[in-house]
Amino acid sequence: MKKLKKTNKIYIGLIALITFVLSGCSLQTDYDYKGQTLDPHVNKTAWEYFQSRPDVFSVFTEAITYAGMEDYYKQTDVKYTFLALNNTAMNLFITNTNPAAVSVTQLDQTVVKQMLQYHIVKGEYSAYKQLPVEPMFVLTLLPGEPGLMTLLVRKSPWQDDAGKIFVNDTGSNGTSPSRSAVTSNILPTNGVIHVFANYCYYKP
Repeated sequence: MKKLKKTNKIYIGLIALITFVLSGCSLQTDYDYKGQTLDPHVNKTAWEYFQSRPDVFSVFTEAITYAGMEDYYKQTDVKYTFLALNNTAMNLFITNTNPAAVSVTQLDQTVVKQMLQYHIVKGEYSAYKQLPVEPMFVLTLLPGEPGLMTLLVRKSPWQDDAGKIFVNDTGSNGTSPSRSAVTSNILPTNGVIHVFANYCYYKP
């Protein structure tokens, strides 16, 4: 008899628990999935976008001004692919160029300008349709061999970096270091922006 009462108490407890859990859950009434696609358009020029994010691009915009290259980022007549460097990337560039420098304005102006020229690609290259999965050579604003660069996009769903843009994928452009974008496919009114945490350069 005692065993039966104990069993009944267990059953009652389980029923109460189930009722409590179900009462706290709201059942889905709309069975049609409503997905949302984030709009990559920022409705401003690349320069305006960088200016709106000083927490990320303050050193980069300082370098652009120092090199006198603002017009490339402000104009809307030509589409460019802007390889933007966040503050981490810019500080690496400053330290590696001159360990004694504490500001980009302490570097040689020509060196800064050439670095920025390498980070502007002629044409509009995003992951949406313009880039292949195999490395392709593109033209940067830096003339001659130092301006050589390859771009690609990872598209396989089985890869952890699917959708990422790669500059100078390993072995595709001499011994240039491979860089992957930390943020890709931002669409300003004058092209495409891919953001990097390390700077890119050509190495034969």
